[in-house]
Amino acid sequence: MVDTRASVEAVFCFDENSICKEMMYTEFEAILDGVVGLNEFAGDTIKSAFVVINGALQVESCVLFTIAFDRQGFASKSWNLPLRHLAETAGAGPNLGAGPIRLSCKSQCSVAWHHADMWDPDMSPKSNSFIRIRDTAKANKLCIPTSSNTPGPAPQSMISGAQQSNWGVAASPPPTDPYGSFASDISLPQGDLTGVLQNHRPSGQPAQEHPNAALLPTLDAMTGGDEDFGLMDSQLQALESEHRGKIASLLKAQRLHIKTLQTEMQQNVAALKLDYGKRLQQAEIEVARLKNQHESLHSQNMALREQSGAQRKQLEALKKASTIESKQAEASKNEKLDELKAQYQNILEERVTEETAKLKEDIELRNMELMYRHEVAKQLREELCDLRKDKLRLVNDGGDKFLERLEGLGVSFIAFHPGAGHISIPLASMPEYMDDPISYAADKCLVSIDHYKIWLGHYDRPTCKQSLSKDKNCDGKVSRVDVPSQFVIGDSDRCDKHKSHNGVGNIVSFGAINK
Repeated sequence: MVDTRASVEAVFCFDENSICKEMMYTEFEAILDGVVGLNEFAGDTIKSAFVVINGALQVESCVLFTIAFDRQGFASKSWNLPLRHLAETAGAGPNLGAGPIRLSCKSQCSVAWHHADMWDPDMSPKSNSFIRIRDTAKANKLCIPTSSNTPGPAPQSMISGAQQSNWGVAASPPPTDPYGSFASDISLPQGDLTGVLQNHRPSGQPAQEHPNAALLPTLDAMTGGDEDFGLMDSQLQALESEHRGKIASLLKAQRLHIKTLQTEMQQNVAALKLDYGKRLQQAEIEVARLKNQHESLHSQNMALREQSGAQRKQLEALKKASTIESKQAEASKNEKLDELKAQYQNILEERVTEETAKLKEDIELRNMELMYRHEVAKQLREELCDLRKDKLRLVNDGGDKFLERLEGLGVSFIAFHPGAGHISIPLASMPEYMDDPISYAADKCLVSIDHYKIWLGHYDRPTCKQSLSKDKNCDGKVSRVDVPSQFVIGDSDRCDKHKSHNGVGNIVSFGAINK
């Protein structure tokens, strides 16, 4: 037997048809206490299995249960299943290596009021739940310590219960016993096996008189033809007991399977009934809504028909009334039109008379203004003649003679201009200087007026005039040229970086010396 002291309790979680999570029962208790949560199961109801695994990594007990998790991944606080009690009081299940396991599921639950939180295993060949549990236990991802004691031979009743094909799990090799080969070679007939001895006659009766004659050669071979059937009776009783155990186990497994199918069918039928009820209720609601809508539309249609008839009659009456009113309006319109024409003619004549009187008054005022302007113009012409006479008198006796007298006394006129210095201006050149002082200074410097103006800009602000962009110049410091004739445009107003090195010398412009 397996060392039970090395047995370990674990919980396997299923995801559809596979086991997605394994944990020790102590970890599961921490989840139940709300210490930790499982985010991957948040908001879902998970199928799980509580298993007891011995030191040889063989499953001894299995409880199939469901558990719900909230949106934060914590187990439902109302969940409370006595897993250990259900495992201890469970019925027989398939043989997963250590004999028939103790199985508790929805269709085989020792506590009736807990079956709602249980589920039935899938025993199909492709996704057998017991095979997945057995293989997961063998994989030992939980690092379960194995025991040094190896499992011994299981009892005959457990061996019989383990060899049931309906669970969908391959049975373990049968243990060695003195009747193993005999049990595997003989197919027992139905009924009580004691009839074999009663019908057996050693005197060589015909084979057709003995219904179990096919068994006799084998029995004779085992007994060596001995007439003593004491050993044969014990063998037959052992075979009969084993056969009945197998049949009982098969019937129990079939009942569990049938009950599982019935439970699944009842759930499907209940789901279909619920769905049908919901659909039927929705259909009844839709029919009632359509019926109410039909009645409403019918009443609206009748009301619209009545309203249409009343409006038709009202329209005919309005047409007749409008015809009469139009005739009356046309007659009254003609009368009013004649009255309006007469009123307009009277108003027009009155306005023409008024406008004519206003225009006459305006013309008289304009004539008076025109006469006044003629008088003013005459006075202005007389004043202009007097001013001309005064001008001639002032010219003959005025500033020119005063300036000539100053020049005769040795007084000279001197003006200062940059580049030209102090310039002595003769009396004869005074009008020319007064008309354009800059041009007069440019002539004195022997440069053109444009050249002189550019030089004045350089003289006031000696910076580099090289254009870097549309609205920006270099503005670097350059040496100021004090003589305009020595200023070279494009060279003297450029810094060393932008100054051209083509050997251009100073250029003196004589364009202004033309007088």
